[in-house]
Amino acid sequence: MREAAREAFAEMVKAMEVDEIYGLRLQSAYRAYAYQRAIFEQRVKELLQKGHGRDEAEVLTARSIQYPGASEHQLGLALDVSTDGKLSQSFADTAAGLWLAENAHCFGFIIRYQKSKTDITNIIYEPWHLRYVGKPHAKIIYDNAIALEEYPEFLQKSHMYVVWEDNHYYLVSQTIAPPQEDEDTTGSKTGYGADSYIVTVKRLGGLPAF
Repeated sequence: MREAAREAFAEMVKAMEVDEIYGLRLQSAYRAYAYQRAIFEQRVKELLQKGHGRDEAEVLTARSIQYPGASEHQLGLALDVSTDGKLSQSFADTAAGLWLAENAHCFGFIIRYQKSKTDITNIIYEPWHLRYVGKPHAKIIYDNAIALEEYPEFLQKSHMYVVWEDNHYYLVSQTIAPPQEDEDTTGSKTGYGADSYIVTVKRLGGLPAF
């Protein structure tokens, strides 16, 4: 995993143990392209043996295993977790699954493939699949019960940008210029789709005065 995601996961596990929730296992994190291709093709092969055509087998496989090159696991920001070594939707009803559904956003993670958003994500409900997006973004996504696919449009339609301070976020009108990346700023830009970006900026000198 990338460093930020790895540190956030360790912090989250410690918080779970404080709440006496034990036994969370990390089943899968970073996957190389070759490994993703291997598990994708294995599932396709199983479906071909059941009588599905190649195209249909790939579409069905992609509902639970992303195409090679498209998996979030290849970003180093996604992880699959369990308490019994199995990736099952019943995980949602375990103590760990319930805790994560309520608290993962506090550590920058979202339940990536939600039960109510399968028509948007085109992925089956996966209560075990966590995606690290950072605390401010995770909290907004959680508070508004939206999928990651809906998040860029949510910000665009609200005409807001996010200011994060003391573990709280503020949606600020875009009529006020957001902080710019300069010699006193570190930041990152993450592509999302053909023409959408979410830019996360950290001002080393503190927040700008409004």
